[in-house]
Parts: sequence; structure tokens; C-alpha cells
Amino acid sequence: MSHWHDVSRHTPCPVCGKPDWCRISADGAWAICRRLGTGGSMHKQDKSGAEYWLYRLDGSSLQPRPAVEAPPPSRAACADTGTLDRAYRALLDALPLVPFHRQALRQRGLADAEIFRRRYRTFPRQGRAALAKHVVEHVGHDICAHIPGFYVAEQGGRRWWSLAGAAGLLIPVRNLNGHIVALKVRADVHDDGPKYTTVSSTKHGGPSPGAPVHVPLYAGGRGDTVRLTEGELKSDIATALSRLLTLSVPGVAMWGKALPVLQHLQVRQVLLAFDADWRSNPHVAYALGHAALALVKAGYEVQVEDWDPALGKGVDDLLAAGHTPGQQSSALAFGAAVRGQARPWTGRLPTIAAEEVPPWR
Repeated sequence: MSHWHDVSRHTPCPVCGKPDWCRISADGAWAICRRLGTGGSMHKQDKSGAEYWLYRLDGSSLQPRPAVEAPPPSRAACADTGTLDRAYRALLDALPLVPFHRQALRQRGLADAEIFRRRYRTFPRQGRAALAKHVVEHVGHDICAHIPGFYVAEQGGRRWWSLAGAAGLLIPVRNLNGHIVALKVRADVHDDGPKYTTVSSTKHGGPSPGAPVHVPLYAGGRGDTVRLTEGELKSDIATALSRLLTLSVPGVAMWGKALPVLQHLQVRQVLLAFDADWRSNPHVAYALGHAALALVKAGYEVQVEDWDPALGKGVDDLLAAGHTPGQQSSALAFGAAVRGQARPWTGRLPTIAAEEVPPWR
């Protein structure tokens, strides 16, 4: 089995060029891209149901069977959603929200009542053992072994519970029932890594929460239209500011995970609100087009929310600035997908001297 390393800003994905989510084998022969699939890749799904594409970097074509084993699954199963909710609420109850993070949320357009209701917290670098101990005492040792983020640290013959994850703003990820099923962190420092990460125990042999669709808390009635975007905090803000339920997937390439949620909600219309850089980012354009096509095939009326990128990259930025997105036909997304697949021609074209061209008759 090949060993795998996460990509980084210094060693980005050789397929999509991004510094996160994707992986490269230790021998440099293989890549797993979670954003972009082409004809030279093998489409697969991991244990959580998230899509990825396996590439052989020497240019050889892949056979229709796995040529290399994917990274091994977690050694511990994840707890059920009700148990996750109970453990994560106990953790959030023990955490503060420091003024720096509160002010950052206000600047993004959230009122204090929304900040309190959605239970954002500050995840500190220090004091992890005490936090873990509090939750373990609340829900039990056996249960915490199945809660992503919790692990048993060991040093000098001593063993104690601790918590994994970057320090930063903690964002609850919720399912259709309002259960907190995962935690995201917006890192305070992310010089050599992604800005947003999922709290997980996989590096310590524990469980991962997978890649769940986030369903924000929503006070209004669930009508026949919802918005679909990427990013949990973004969807919280968009829901609060527009009063339109805005689902989010953890990455644009994972739009397919939203289909069962949309089916459960029994909506008629889906507004796609991927970031405005789909015009210049082929990976976002590709995902936008394929999401629109799949939704149309599933029977939904699909509109693409469109705005001037100068007004904000994300729909949350746009709404916080007091603007409203326009709506375009799904045909806009289909065209974006075609452009997203385009590649520059690097070969040579046959030429003929002008004097050798026969005259028109």
C-alpha cells in the first residue's frame, strides 16, 4: 500500500493546483484530487461518500480497477448523530467566544442574537486536556472514542484525553434535524495550510465526521426554494441575511452530497451560489456546470445567482454589503462547465507559406 501526504501551499495538488484537500503518494507517482476529474482519472468515493479522482502522474492511463489502494479508512467508527450532538454541545458549553472572533462575525453581517443562537465558539490552543476531560466526564470514555476530535495522548507512560484541531473560530455543522454532527475551524493562523479544517481524530487513529452537508438553523418556513453554496459559515450568513435557507457542501466538487437533502426538503427550485470566481477558476466552473446539470436532470428548476465579483467573492460578502444577487438561467452554468474543461493547446499546428496557397478561382 502506498503512503500518502497531504498537499500544502509549498506542494500543491498537481491536478487542480490547490493547497488543501488533495493528496500525493510518497513516491510521487499518484495523486488524489478532490476537485477535478478528467478522462485520465479514476472516479471513486471515500468511506464518507465524498468524491475524489485518482491520477497516475507518469501519464499512464488507469485501468477500470484500482491500481493503488486509497488511504485506509478510520480505525474507529463515528458515533451516531444524536450522540455527536450531545458531545459537541457539551464541548461548546465549556468554551467562550472571545471578542476578536465576535467582532469578526459582526463585520461579516451577523447580529449578536444570530451569533449566540448559532453557538460559535473560540477553540483555544491551550487547555485541550481540561476541555476533553470535561466532555469525557459528561458523556463517557467509550463514547468519546467515537467522537471526531477526541483522542488519547500519551507521553512518558502517562495517558490522557485531548482534542485535535487548529486553534481558531469553531463553527458547528448541522444536519436536517438540527443536530451538530461536525465542527469546522476557521484557523487564526493558516500560513501553510487551509483556512478551514474539520475537527477529526484520523491522525490519531480515531474517527472522521466525513463531509456532511450543512443545514443552517432557520426560523422561517421551508418554502419551495433553497440556495446551495460552499462553506458552512458562508451558508449561515447567507441564511441569516437573506432569510432564504442556504445549504452548503464542504467543497464545490461535493455538490452531489446535497441531492438527498434537497429530496428530503421537497423543494422545487435550487439557486446555485458558488463563489464569483467561477469565471476565472476552471475547477469552480466545472463543478457549477455539473451541479446544474444533475439538478436539472433530477427535476429541479435551477437558477444561477450572479453578481459582479467586485461586490464580493461569496454570496455572503455580497449580502453583507447590502446587495442582492441576480439570477441567470442554468445555461450559464452549462457554458461554465465547458470553459472549465478547456485546456490551452501546447502542440504545433501545420503551416504553409502564403505564396504556396493556391489562388481563389
